[in-house]
Amino acid sequence: MKISSKAQLAICIGFASYSNAQFSNWLSDQINTSICTWSQPRAALIRDTVYLDGGDIWWNSGLASGKFGPVLDQGNFQGYVLSYNFSESFSKDTNVTGILVNKRMSKAIGGEQSGISSEPGYDDGGMLANDAEFFLYGGAVTANTLASNPEPAANAVLAYRRYAYGPEKPLWQSGFNSGHLDDGVTRYIAYGGPVNAPSENKAWYFSGLTSPSRGPISVLTYENKTTLAMIPSNTLIELDMTNQLFEKWTNITLPDNIKPRANPEVVWVPVGKQGILVVLGGVVYPDWASGDLESANETESKKLKSPEFMRTIDIYDVANKKWYQQPTEGGPGARTRGCAVVAPASDKSSFNIYYYGGYDGIHPKNDFSDEVWVLSLPSFSWTLLNKGVPVHGRSGHKCFKPYPDQMMVFGGYTPTIGSSFTCLDQGPVVVFNLTTGEWLDGYSPTKYGNYGVHEKIIAAVGGTASGGATVSSPVPSGWASKELGAVFSVAYDTKKVKQYWPYDSASSPPPPPGATTSPPEQAVFPHDSHLLQIILPAVLVPIIISVGLGIALWYCCARRKKSSAASSTDSTADESGLNIMTWARGPGAAKRSMMIQSLQKPETGTSPDLEENSTFEPIATDKTDTTPHEMEDTQVSELCDTSSPAELHDTGFTPMSTFQKQFGPYGFETTTSQYNIQPGLGSPGADSHTHDGEREWTESPLLGTWSQPRPRLEIPNFSSVSESSKNQDPPMVSPEERSRPDIPISPTSTSERFGGDYISATAVMSPLDRTMSGESEDGRFPSEC
Repeated sequence: MKISSKAQLAICIGFASYSNAQFSNWLSDQINTSICTWSQPRAALIRDTVYLDGGDIWWNSGLASGKFGPVLDQGNFQGYVLSYNFSESFSKDTNVTGILVNKRMSKAIGGEQSGISSEPGYDDGGMLANDAEFFLYGGAVTANTLASNPEPAANAVLAYRRYAYGPEKPLWQSGFNSGHLDDGVTRYIAYGGPVNAPSENKAWYFSGLTSPSRGPISVLTYENKTTLAMIPSNTLIELDMTNQLFEKWTNITLPDNIKPRANPEVVWVPVGKQGILVVLGGVVYPDWASGDLESANETESKKLKSPEFMRTIDIYDVANKKWYQQPTEGGPGARTRGCAVVAPASDKSSFNIYYYGGYDGIHPKNDFSDEVWVLSLPSFSWTLLNKGVPVHGRSGHKCFKPYPDQMMVFGGYTPTIGSSFTCLDQGPVVVFNLTTGEWLDGYSPTKYGNYGVHEKIIAAVGGTASGGATVSSPVPSGWASKELGAVFSVAYDTKKVKQYWPYDSASSPPPPPGATTSPPEQAVFPHDSHLLQIILPAVLVPIIISVGLGIALWYCCARRKKSSAASSTDSTADESGLNIMTWARGPGAAKRSMMIQSLQKPETGTSPDLEENSTFEPIATDKTDTTPHEMEDTQVSELCDTSSPAELHDTGFTPMSTFQKQFGPYGFETTTSQYNIQPGLGSPGADSHTHDGEREWTESPLLGTWSQPRPRLEIPNFSSVSESSKNQDPPMVSPEERSRPDIPISPTSTSERFGGDYISATAVMSPLDRTMSGESEDGRFPSEC
């Protein structure tokens, strides 16, 4: 089969980005993938990003022929958390799966580089969060991950901390951290109702189901039903995140009139001092709790209990920790596994709770709901805003508000009808406009508006689109409790609610349809072998480190060898220059020449400038005293006609220190740069001037990107030496030298001039010598015998 150029491009993209979507086991001719259904993920919104974890994902495989292959359930053994950032836009033609998996996160402690997460996969549960972090709580462990991951402890909990808040934490780092629950709280619970209140730094998990043993919970364990979640739990788990790193978990027992149930929707409404929790729907004896997708007691669930959860609304006052109930009329009937968001009117005169989708919890083969219902508070009146169509219906999804006027729905699954499998209509992410009450074709972070109360809702509560509701109490029954009415009379401090919108548009467009991802090479990343992913890093990392150390050692040796060769050349040039000048200055300088050549290193330390600028270690020499002793009768007699004729008559030379002879009265100030030697000036050797042209540059770790040249050792900075030399004693001269008449000295040639005075050919110190021109470091010559 011939593959088109677009298909080949998609395959290349997939190989370059391992398992961006369908995580393993691609078909041989598969070129892309998309999420078909995604049931019961746990999700939360943190500022501008929705995080989704767990659930059951089925993948829709796109083939090179342009057709779709079979729907695949490949699981998520890697433990990835998918996410959607509200800066990303999409249209009806966009493969949104590419956006969801683009910034996936591994739950492995230390990140994806640490390997596959040891955390098993979960179906359902809650993602309890504020604006900075979330905790993965509860849920039923999926069977395919228990085989390769150990069962966590009963009090284990996994947290993801994205932002720091509260007191300064010098050692704080973002990422996943393992923790533990407080006494009285267990993670062995699933199919409850999670809800978050970021402005209060609190979150809750309402009711749910536990196993008959109150122990571990797993999904569809037909052989051992003791691990199935089927017993209603009368608990409200509260998480207080006020103090980051010291979060507190509390188990609150529900009163008898608040009935436990499975998968209700719970929303936090900004009413009262700390807000209220409103519980919508939920069922008893759901079909998924029996293990065979049939309700254990359909009659009691359908006729007696479940419909009541939408007629009588349970309300929890957070500040007073007290439950209330308020009856309503109408409503959708028994409903579970839908989703809900809250849209307050601009003047807070009404709070409208939008409930979308779901089903009755006992008939998984019937059409799922596509209806959008609205419960308005404080009137407690129901309004059917949008009937929808059955093909678009879904259950087991999550929804959030990117903007005040929009609801974004993530995931969900479709009815189980025979052996066929139907994917979600319009894809795994759809958007609903809360103001107009209509579904949108896409989403853009640049298109949004203020929330406006729909005209159908206005007909029930009064007022206008901007607010002004005239119905301020339940109709027609009035308040069931005066205390509940008092709670609604207290306005919530909205200054505590932080706003993170509008959002900037993403810099790069989402992946085009049909080019989301492609399969990894199965030979390199096998689906059922985790051992290979552990062995490869263990073998390759030491090899890479060894090769790197070998290269570094070779480079250091080569550099040291090159430096030694250059130093030897400089030393040879110094000795030649010294011999020439000794001959030119006459017999009087011969003895000093011998003493200079035999002079050893002094015991004192080197110049501070020399130590600071050194790039390698000085070469040590033996400190043997080799000072020559003169024999008796050492008077020198000149041969006839061998005296040098006096030059520049009547022009005497003023004695000066050796340092001044070499560098002049102004040191290096007479040159254009203290690191450059002008052509024709004396230098340590032939290589010195060449090296100056190839000056090395170094990056200072304290100065960012600003760089400065590293001074060569052959030409140290003598500014401090010049200053100190002024206070040194004059050169010591032996009595014999003082009694000897001055011998005229031939003036230096132009090539020997440096600064403002005369110097020898070895004016600059060799990198292997500690002194210059025979001087000791205190500026004196050794005494002559």
